[in-house]
Amino acid sequence: MKFSLLFVSTAAVLLHGPQAAWGQAPPPLGAAASFALFTAVGAVNNAGPTIVNGNIGTNAGAFSGFPPGVINIGSALVASTFTTQAATDVQTAYGYFSANIPCVTSLAIYGGTPAVTLLPGSYCVTGATTLAGTLILDAGGVANAKFYLRVSGGALTTAANSKVVLAGGATADNVYWQISGGAVNLGQNSTMQGTLLVDGAISMAEGTTLIGRGLSRAGSILPTSTPSFVSTFSLPTVTSTAWLGTANGGLNTDWYTAANWSNGVPTSTLEAIVPTGTTPYPVIGSGSAVAQSLTIGSTASLTQGGGTLNVLNAIDNSGTISATGGTVALSGTVAQGVGGSGSTQFWNLSVANSAGASQTGALSVHGVLGLASGGLRTNGQPLTLLSDGLGTALVVQSAGNEVTGPVTVQRYLDASGNTGTTGYRHYSAPVSNATVASLSTTARGGSFSPVVNPLYNTAITTNGVTPYPSVYSYDQSRLANAATGTNLTAFDKGYASPAALTDPLAVGQGYTVQIGNAEKVQFTGLLNNGDLTIGGLQRGSQAEAGWQLVGNPYPAPLDWSTVGSSQLSGVDAAVYVFQSTQAYQGRYTSFTNNVGAGNGLIATGQAFFVRTSTAGTTGSIALTNANRATTFDGATKFQRQMAETRPVLRLSLGLGAQAATVATAQDEAFVYYEQGATAGYEGQFDAYKLANPSGYYLGTAAQVTAGTPELGLSISGRAPLATAGEVVPVWLSVPAGSYSLTATSLVNFATMAGGTTVQLRDALTGTLTNLGTTPSYSFSVAANAPSTGRFSLLFGTAAPLAAAPSAALSQSLATLYPNPAAPGEVTLALTGLPAEVRSVEATLVNALGQVMGRYTLAASQGAARTGLPTTGLAGGVYLVRLRAQNAQGQQVGSLAAQRLSLH
Repeated sequence: MKFSLLFVSTAAVLLHGPQAAWGQAPPPLGAAASFALFTAVGAVNNAGPTIVNGNIGTNAGAFSGFPPGVINIGSALVASTFTTQAATDVQTAYGYFSANIPCVTSLAIYGGTPAVTLLPGSYCVTGATTLAGTLILDAGGVANAKFYLRVSGGALTTAANSKVVLAGGATADNVYWQISGGAVNLGQNSTMQGTLLVDGAISMAEGTTLIGRGLSRAGSILPTSTPSFVSTFSLPTVTSTAWLGTANGGLNTDWYTAANWSNGVPTSTLEAIVPTGTTPYPVIGSGSAVAQSLTIGSTASLTQGGGTLNVLNAIDNSGTISATGGTVALSGTVAQGVGGSGSTQFWNLSVANSAGASQTGALSVHGVLGLASGGLRTNGQPLTLLSDGLGTALVVQSAGNEVTGPVTVQRYLDASGNTGTTGYRHYSAPVSNATVASLSTTARGGSFSPVVNPLYNTAITTNGVTPYPSVYSYDQSRLANAATGTNLTAFDKGYASPAALTDPLAVGQGYTVQIGNAEKVQFTGLLNNGDLTIGGLQRGSQAEAGWQLVGNPYPAPLDWSTVGSSQLSGVDAAVYVFQSTQAYQGRYTSFTNNVGAGNGLIATGQAFFVRTSTAGTTGSIALTNANRATTFDGATKFQRQMAETRPVLRLSLGLGAQAATVATAQDEAFVYYEQGATAGYEGQFDAYKLANPSGYYLGTAAQVTAGTPELGLSISGRAPLATAGEVVPVWLSVPAGSYSLTATSLVNFATMAGGTTVQLRDALTGTLTNLGTTPSYSFSVAANAPSTGRFSLLFGTAAPLAAAPSAALSQSLATLYPNPAAPGEVTLALTGLPAEVRSVEATLVNALGQVMGRYTLAASQGAARTGLPTTGLAGGVYLVRLRAQNAQGQQVGSLAAQRLSLH
């Protein structure tokens, strides 16, 4: 009769834990995978009613016994092209097992009574051995778990009535035996499961059952049976397909070519296996691939340049997974393992499995780690969000769908705008438990070690502080202390050194770091997520107070355009991002109300300035995951992408006579028109002008009202024009040289009343340039002659400023003395004024563009003179703007602005 296996629960006397090696890709069987019984060299001789479900054959040897044997599924194949390939593949698979699957656990025997249970892994028995009793191979619920069992230096015999039992989801297709130096003898009524790679003969007694394959390198196959005992040899249910490579019959590297796989292209029910030595390895360039699970052998690889690979179970990589594009999606219904002992780098990784995923090895992601419906548990394994010239990885997560465990977030520096070796960069930690010490790059081959020194914070002058700090936070309350930092400008007094390297990098706080161009900072810790409020944002009574260096707290770009007014309490809407241009120079780009230098994306790890609205109040910024970008945007460039419907002028300052571009601009100013804005300053429409350390300054002036100082603006929102036009003064301060002012963007002014034109007025030369038809204007600035007050913008039908009375105005001489000077009073003297000039308005402006005083000098016989009080002013560089007026009080031009240095 046919033997039937009944599983009887028995006590397990041996239970081995799972091993790291169990995920190693199995031997590549190639053409031999279709054989239930095969020998490369040897006879096949059957003597009874044996049943074979699968091919049976030999490549070199006699074949007999069918009939009486029956081949239900498959064929008898002898000495054909196919058997030649199968013989080669058996040798390859046997050699692969020897070279790539080491013995991890040594056993005395396999099986026993009571039953012996083994979990996934690699095991070996030395010398001839007999499998008696029961051997249970328990996958522990791990899909496609592998079992590797070796007998070295002797034969394997299965005792009569012995059995190999599969449990916990184990399948015969994932069980591999190697018998080296001996034969296999399957005893009467015994049950064996798995693929047998044998060095010698394979013989079977009556009633034997083999669910798997018997593959011999060199030896006869003797499936002996008697009429009363039927032996059955059946191929296992195919659960996997192995990559062949061209040496094993594959055609190319295309994942989707069926001939490249042992059992066709992987499917949702077929595991994809890429064994070692099956070069060239597969490539996914586009399209939608799917696999039940994915196993990569040591030194093997999978490359992805695009498309999607959807994996329903584990990814176990002992080789290399690399990607320059595309997405790997984990979309199973049970928790999925991902990782392995190899190098695993995805471009995009999507977890779309409510049961989530768990790392089984190190992972890195270059694009988007998207947790659509399920979390990712790191399990103590490294997870790195990569950052380089191609961009910075980001995480899309929400409540319940998040990363659990520490993550390393890299922040690459784009040094293309800074030709020096160092520069100041503004950082913010995207993790919750980073310290100042985590800014160090030395452990990864870099050269930056952060330096802190709290003595800097109390020094009367900071020049002699040693060691000089390289890391600073910003505290606007320091501006109130006149006794410290007396050598600093009022704004720069706000910088303070942390007390120690162990100080935390507070979530949502910014830090400015003087660091080399080639360094890559990375933060390791728990990712910030969910609702985060940046609070305690105060503003003192000083003119320059209220600035706050805050930071993007998320491991994703912060989309400032989505931060609504209800999220800003007592804080103006504009953000200011610093871009280093040299070691101690750079410029601020600003953005507010969807206008400015960029699209509002603030990069991962980026800090930025905001300003508290009112002195004596405390502001806050309430951020949520809805403010995070969810798509990969290269290096998060400042490029406007939304369609604009408002009239907007983007005016860019360029070096030399050539027209400026956004990329080459040294500084920029924006003017736009929107209902609700006014010519004055409003926190929701306008952005202040932060002075650039580069020395290049371009802005516009907000309208002066009674009791309100004139302000320099980088972004000026104004009310839509009716029929009359308006004049907007341009504030410009540059070193001597040649420059250009270019309308790098001029949109939608034709929709305004009367089809508004935009003109640039140069009062020094009397030139009026229509920026709509001639977008760029070139000019020169003489030594020691800043040009603030020289230019203005004319919108619509506004009357231009009266032309200079003659070229003689440009020949007039203005003198400040003493200069440099101590605070007190400085004398301003003017000579050589044309006779038409009856008065001169002098405006004293600080480095932030704020008016510190305004004075009128009566002119007589071509000369004017007055004292400018400077008591109480902080040390630094100031500008004195000079505008000439005629007898009717009309402006007739500007004189060269003067620099005043106070020490």
